[in-house]
Amino acid sequence: MNRMIEEQVRFKMKYPDYPLSLEKLDTETCIVSDSDIPSGSGGINGERYTYGQLRHQPIIPELMRNITNSQLKHYAEECNSRNSQEGFCMFKVEGEYCFWGLRVGPVVRTPSTSEMKQILLKNPKTAQAVKEHRVTAAMIRAVTYDLLREELGRCYGISKEEAGLAIGNQLDCAPHEDGSGYIFMVPNWAHKWFRHDGYVSKMLSEMNQ
Repeated sequence: MNRMIEEQVRFKMKYPDYPLSLEKLDTETCIVSDSDIPSGSGGINGERYTYGQLRHQPIIPELMRNITNSQLKHYAEECNSRNSQEGFCMFKVEGEYCFWGLRVGPVVRTPSTSEMKQILLKNPKTAQAVKEHRVTAAMIRAVTYDLLREELGRCYGISKEEAGLAIGNQLDCAPHEDGSGYIFMVPNWAHKWFRHDGYVSKMLSEMNQ
């Protein structure tokens, strides 16, 4: 069994519900010390938890105690429960960090390039940018973040604006457009610590060429 197949098997055993077929995808296990302390990039992890601790409880106790929405708390508990025994393991898929095991709450499909183009063309504020091939990252994120906020609002019975506040304030999470083709919430400590490019960079490249 060659290295590529071994890595694919290891990934699939760890995350059998990953939505893409790994047959033609390059996967790689990331070696990170459990004693490392995620830090920097906006003052993340001021509590100084080690990576080993965070792998097993991605949503830390200080946050869990203050989550007021019952559905939001359920999603946080679900993420912690999923990782409590073996712990989260970081992989790279096609050279990009894969946060699938750290997802919190609903998973929403991200638009394809053609779908994104059509969405932006319908908005007078962004239509000209599409035609002139000067689409920005902010324009793309405005679309994808709204998709996630709307789904969160529907699940929780709250407004889109309240959902946006819940992501950052109650869960200390960030919206993440994953290489799997979905957007979901990911704990800020991981999203900022594992520096990555991905969906937005791909969209910019394809829409502005």
